[in-house]
Amino acid sequence: MDEILTIRDVATRLKLGERTVTAMLADGELPGFKLRGQWRLRRDHFEHWLASVAAGGNVQAITSEIMGGISQSSFAIASAPFPDILSGQGNGCEAMNLLTERVPQAELHRRFISALGAGVRSHTDLEQKPLEADLATPLPSRVRLYIFNATRPPGGRPVGEHKVQLIVPGQKRGQRASFDQTGGRIVLLAGYAAEEDVFVLWDAGLYTDFAWSRNVQVKATTIIEATAGKIAEQERRLRPTGGDAVTETLLACPPARLADALVRRVGITRDRMAQA
Repeated sequence: MDEILTIRDVATRLKLGERTVTAMLADGELPGFKLRGQWRLRRDHFEHWLASVAAGGNVQAITSEIMGGISQSSFAIASAPFPDILSGQGNGCEAMNLLTERVPQAELHRRFISALGAGVRSHTDLEQKPLEADLATPLPSRVRLYIFNATRPPGGRPVGEHKVQLIVPGQKRGQRASFDQTGGRIVLLAGYAAEEDVFVLWDAGLYTDFAWSRNVQVKATTIIEATAGKIAEQERRLRPTGGDAVTETLLACPPARLADALVRRVGITRDRMAQA
């Protein structure tokens, strides 16, 4: 029996159109990977996904669980051209959805740590979420990292906008949760856009008591500016739970600028708290 499934195989099994299955893969609703731009699924992952969904599980939560358990050695990331996401030309919106990549949790951690290079003194197991790390000066000395895949959602959002979905360990559908602020560690809320190779840093202190799978966005123009090698800034107007409206400043950067962006992120957050 073939252990690798194609889109056609899955579409036949689910009695869905191939375009629908492709969209589900791009949106993180099916556990798949790309080889030279073509979606494929492992049969055991698909069978586990199907059984869990049939039992009433949430498709994205199940997919995240499966993908989070894939080791780095078994996961392939395909490169792809970056479309004109401002105008919607080039490959168009549909092609943009097909380009959305997700990487396993351990790989998200590895890329973040690798980008900081010699600035990392020690860190916990890459498979563990959140990741805790001790960093060298001028980086913050002790951090707790919550990092998520930043993907382009189909429809209902401006073209090219990326988002992360907040779900913390132990949080279940319908439950509210907050980041672990204990132990004197600085909490970091980050996203990673795989195709663009861009990290996004939000102000974690502004996200408390959030719903399961809450969306947090970053504009397309901010991602584009970061792909040019800059530390891009974007302001967002938020109303934190139980608090007054506040302006959040988020940062986006390529890996080579992550250390500088992290120092700036902590500084911006401290300035906001001092003015509160």
